[in-house]
Amino acid sequence: MTLVDQDARCRAMTDFSSILLVEAAAGTGKTSLMAGRVAMMLADGRRPGEIAAITFTELAASQLARRIRETVDTLLSGDVPAFLETVLPQGLSEQQRKALITASPQLDELTATTIHGFCQAIIRSHGVQAGLDPGARVVDATVADNLFMAELSAWFSQRLAADAVEGDPIVVLAEEIPLQVVNLIRELASLRRKHPDAQPIPPSLDARPDIDFVQAVDDFDRWHASGEPDKWLSDIAHELRRLQERYQDCLAGKADFRSLWRLCEPGTGRLFERKGLQLKTYDEAARGFGAHRNDAGPGDGRTLYETVVIAWSELVGHIASTLVCSLSVSLDQLLESYQTRKRAAAVLDFDDLLIHVRTLVRDHEEVRQAISQRYRYVLVDEFQDTDGIQNEILFSIAATEPRPGQWEKSELQRGALFLVGDPKQAIYRFRGADIEAYELCRQLIDRQDHGAVLEITANFRSLSPIIEHVNACFEPVFAKPSQPRYVALAPTLFEASHSLPCVARFTVEVATEGRIYAEMFREAEAERVADLCAALIGNVSIQRPDKTCTPFQAGDIALLSPGHTELWRYERALEQRGVAVSSQAGQTLMRRQETQDILALLRVLADSSDTLAFGALMRGPLVGLSEQELLDITAALPESEEGQSFFTVRTDPELVQHQVARHILVELQQLRRRTSIMTPSLILADAIERLNVRVIMAARHGNRNARALANLDALIERARGYSVAGLRAFIADLQSDWERKARAQEGRIDAASDAIEIVTIHSAKGLEWPVVIPVNSTTELYRPDQFVHRQSDNSLHWMLGGVAPPELAAARAAESLEDANQRERIWYVACTRARDLLILPHIPQASKDSWFSSIDLHQHDVPELDLSSFALQRRPEPASRPNEQSSDIFAAEQRSVEESAPLVVWRRPSEHDADRRGDPLDGVVISENHIEHLDVVGAGARRGVILHKLMEELLTGELAEELDAGVSRARELLDQLIVDVDEPRPDPKEMAAVAIRGLSLPQIAELRPYLMPEVAIWGHDEAGLIAGRADALAVIEERIDAAIDWKSDVNPTPAMREAHLQQLHDYLSATGALRGAIVYLTSGEVAWVLRS
Repeated sequence: MTLVDQDARCRAMTDFSSILLVEAAAGTGKTSLMAGRVAMMLADGRRPGEIAAITFTELAASQLARRIRETVDTLLSGDVPAFLETVLPQGLSEQQRKALITASPQLDELTATTIHGFCQAIIRSHGVQAGLDPGARVVDATVADNLFMAELSAWFSQRLAADAVEGDPIVVLAEEIPLQVVNLIRELASLRRKHPDAQPIPPSLDARPDIDFVQAVDDFDRWHASGEPDKWLSDIAHELRRLQERYQDCLAGKADFRSLWRLCEPGTGRLFERKGLQLKTYDEAARGFGAHRNDAGPGDGRTLYETVVIAWSELVGHIASTLVCSLSVSLDQLLESYQTRKRAAAVLDFDDLLIHVRTLVRDHEEVRQAISQRYRYVLVDEFQDTDGIQNEILFSIAATEPRPGQWEKSELQRGALFLVGDPKQAIYRFRGADIEAYELCRQLIDRQDHGAVLEITANFRSLSPIIEHVNACFEPVFAKPSQPRYVALAPTLFEASHSLPCVARFTVEVATEGRIYAEMFREAEAERVADLCAALIGNVSIQRPDKTCTPFQAGDIALLSPGHTELWRYERALEQRGVAVSSQAGQTLMRRQETQDILALLRVLADSSDTLAFGALMRGPLVGLSEQELLDITAALPESEEGQSFFTVRTDPELVQHQVARHILVELQQLRRRTSIMTPSLILADAIERLNVRVIMAARHGNRNARALANLDALIERARGYSVAGLRAFIADLQSDWERKARAQEGRIDAASDAIEIVTIHSAKGLEWPVVIPVNSTTELYRPDQFVHRQSDNSLHWMLGGVAPPELAAARAAESLEDANQRERIWYVACTRARDLLILPHIPQASKDSWFSSIDLHQHDVPELDLSSFALQRRPEPASRPNEQSSDIFAAEQRSVEESAPLVVWRRPSEHDADRRGDPLDGVVISENHIEHLDVVGAGARRGVILHKLMEELLTGELAEELDAGVSRARELLDQLIVDVDEPRPDPKEMAAVAIRGLSLPQIAELRPYLMPEVAIWGHDEAGLIAGRADALAVIEERIDAAIDWKSDVNPTPAMREAHLQQLHDYLSATGALRGAIVYLTSGEVAWVLRS
C-alpha cells in the first residue's frame, strides 16, 4: 500500500543538506522515522559521534537508541525494515554497507538523551567557561526542593528574628496574617525560583488611581442624586460612598507597606464578592440589594458603575504592584542564598542546566563553535514541547559563524537540525512550551534558503472509524486562527476484529433535585466505567500486532484523566470488582494505608516515648495484635519502682511472653540502635526487610499487591532527600503531609496485562492502548493563582483579592484563550491514544466550567455502548504447585549461579601500605564517590599521608618549594587529621624537609618537569584487573616514560621491599611505562624497576 505521505517520509530519511521540520501527527511512526534517518545518515558516511538525538524522557531516549541499533543490525543482516523499503528498494549499496559496518561498532558514541542530559554533557565538557565546579552534579527535583525549602526556612527565621526591622514587609505580614504568611511567601518564592529573571513592574510614581476612583464614585453619586432612584440603587450608592471615604487620598503621600496592606482588607462592604476584593457586577449588585429581574437594565447607571469597577481595579492593582515590588525585593536575598547554597554543595537543578548552557552559547563564541563541531547533526523529537531557552540553545548550536546577536536571526548550517513535532499536541504550556515558541521556530526555518516543513499524516495506530471521528471533531476546532493548522489524519487500518462500535459513548446522569457537585459526577462515572471495564475483559477479542486474536485483558484498557483530582474513586470502584489498577496518575500516597503503617513505624524508631505510634503499629496491619493481647502483655509485666509498668518499645523482650510481640520488639530495638548512624532511607529499607513488610503487603492485597509494594519503594525514595536533615525531619514532613492529605505521587509500577492503567493525559502522550476511556472530565477548570507570571514581558503580578488591573486583565484574557486552546489540544491527544475502541463520556448535566464542556466531541453522533449482555469473566486463579526443591537441589543451583557469575577482583597497588591510611572497604571498587576516611592508624600512617600530600602540592605548584612554607602546610595538614593523643605526632619540620629533599634527588630532579601527580590508572593483565592511583607519572611527548611511587617507610624489611616491587610492576602494567622508581623519601634511596 502506498502511503499518502510517502514522498515526505522519503525526504525526511534521505535529505541531509536541509533544515527540516517534520510535523508528524499522532500515531504516524515518529520513532521509526528518526531511527531510519539516523541509519541512512550512518550509511551515507556520517560518524555516530557527530549525531545527537534528543527526546524529552529517558524512556523515549533509550527506546530511540535501541531502535537505531536494531535498524542498523537489520540492514547489515541483509533485510530492510518496512519503513525503509521505499528508501532502499534494492537494499544497501556496497558503499552504504561498508559505511554501516564501520559505524556499527561506534554506535555507543551516538548521543541519544534528553534535553537536560544533552545540556549536562555540554557543561561537563565546558564547566570552566560556565564558572561551575567540575565535580558539580545534577540533583533531582526532590533534593532541589528540599534545598530550597531549607533556605526559605532559614531566610524566614532571619527576617523574623529578634532584631528584625519593624517595617520589614515580611514582619508586617507575619503580624497581620500570621496563619497565611508562610503559604503566601512560599507561593511567591516558588514563582521567583521558577522565573528568576522575572520582575514586577513598579507603578508610576505620578499615578493617582485613588483620585480616579473617587471621581468615578462622585459621577455615579451625582447621577443617582439627579433622579428618584429605587431603594436598591440608593443602597449601592451608599456602599460606594463608604468605600470612597476609606480610600480618599490614600495615595497622597508615600505610604508604607503596613498602611498599603491594611487598605487591602475588604471590611464589611456588601459590594464585594464573597471572597476577595473584587466588586460585584452591576447585575449582581442590583440583585443583592433587592432589584427585580428587569430593574437593572442598560443605561447611564450601568455605564457609570462599570467605570467605578474599572477605577477600583486600577486602584487595587496599583496597591498590589507596590506591595509585590517590596516583597520581590525582599526575596532577592533568598534567591541569592539558594544559588550560594547550590554552589557550595556543588549541585545543579534542571533549570540551572538550561540557563548555564544558554549563557555558554550566547556569551562564549568559541564554546558555541566547539559544541557545533562536536554535534554537527542534531535531531529533536517532540519539538512542540520545547521552550524558548531550549530553542535558543538548539538554534545557536546549529547557527553558522559568526552567530548574530539575536538567535532568531541566525542563518543555520545545512543539515544541522532535524526537528520532529506536532503542534496539535503542544500541551506543556505550564512548562513554558508555548505554541508561540513553536511557531517562531517554524517561521525561522521557513526563512532559511535550505529549510522546509514536511507533513506526515498516515496513522498506523487507530482503526479507520476512530480516525474519521477525530477528524470530524477537531478539524473545525483547529480552524481557529489561534490554533495550529489542522491536517487530517489518514487511516491505514480499516478492518476491525470486534463487533463493537469503534467509537461509542457512555452516559452519566445524577438523579437529584438539588445542586450537583463534581464529586457526585465522579462517583457515578466511576461506577459506570468500572462496570464497562469488567464487562469488556475476557468478552471481546481483538487482533494483536502479531495477527493473533485474543480477548481483552485489563492491561488493554486505559483511563485517561485531565488531572489528578479524586482518582481514588475510580481505583476503588475497579478494585471492588476484582480488577487490578496500575495508577500512574494517582497522587493519593498520603491517603494509603501503607503510608500510615510506615509513618507509625518510623515514629516508633525515632522516639521511644511515642506510645501512640507504638500502639498504632502493634495494633495495625503490620503486626496485627488485638487490644486484648496488648492488655494481657501489659498485665503480665512486673511492676517497676514507679508502679505499674507499661508495654513500650523500651520494654525488655525477655519479659514479653507473646511470641509475635517479642520478635517485633527485638527487631524494633535493634533498628532503634542504628537510627543515629544510618540515613532515613537506609533505616526505612532495613526496617521493611526485617519486619517482612513486603510479604505482609503482598498477602494483604492478594493479586493486586503491586501498587502497595510500589508505594513502599516510593516512600524509601522520598526519604533519600533527607540524608542530611535526618530521620526526625523526614518524619515531621511525612506527618504534616499525612495530616493535610497532601497530594503526593504514588509509586510507579510496571504496566502489567492484568491491571487497568489510570494515566493523566499529559503522561499518556506518546503511548497507546486498545481501549481508551477519558474520565474525570467533570473536573472544573483551574483557577488562576494569586501571583501571576506574564510570559509576554516576563513580569510578575499580584492579583490581590482576585482583582486584576485592566492591563493585566487583558493579558489574563489572552492567557485564558491560550489555556482554552491547550485544553482542546489535550482532548486531541486523549482521543488519538485509542487503537481499537474509543469510549467517550456523555454527561449532559456537567458544569459549563468543566473539562467536559470545553469541547464538543460529537457524543450525540455515536451510539451508547451497551455491554449488558456480557457475563463477567472471573480471572482464574493460577494453580499452585508443590515445592519440590530439596536442600541438595538448592545447593546445586547455588553452585551453578556462583560459577556462572565469577567474582570480579580489582588489584589496587599500594592499597594496604603501612604508610597509607586504613580503608574499611578492603579494596572494593565502586562507582560512587565517598567521603575520604581519615581514621588512620598510628603515627606512621599519618606521616605517610601528609608526605604524599606534600609531594602532590609541590608538583602541582600549590606549595612553594621552601622549608617554611612546607612546615606551615605540614602543620596544617596534621591538625586536620584525627589525632590519637596517646601517640606521638610527626614532626612538621622533618616532613617538610624530607618532601623537598625527595624532589631534589638527582634521578628525580631530571624528571621533575614531566611529573604529573596523583594520576588515576586502570588496566588488566593475565592476573586480572588493576585499578589505583599512581603517585606520579613522567609524561614525555604524550608517552608515559616512568611511574614514580613515593614511600615513607623508615626501615623497610625485605618482605616489604618485595611487596613494593610487585606494586610498581602493577603500575607499569597498567600504564604501559617501560620503567619505574620506588623512592624511599626518608632515606633518599631510589630503586629503579624495568617492565618485564
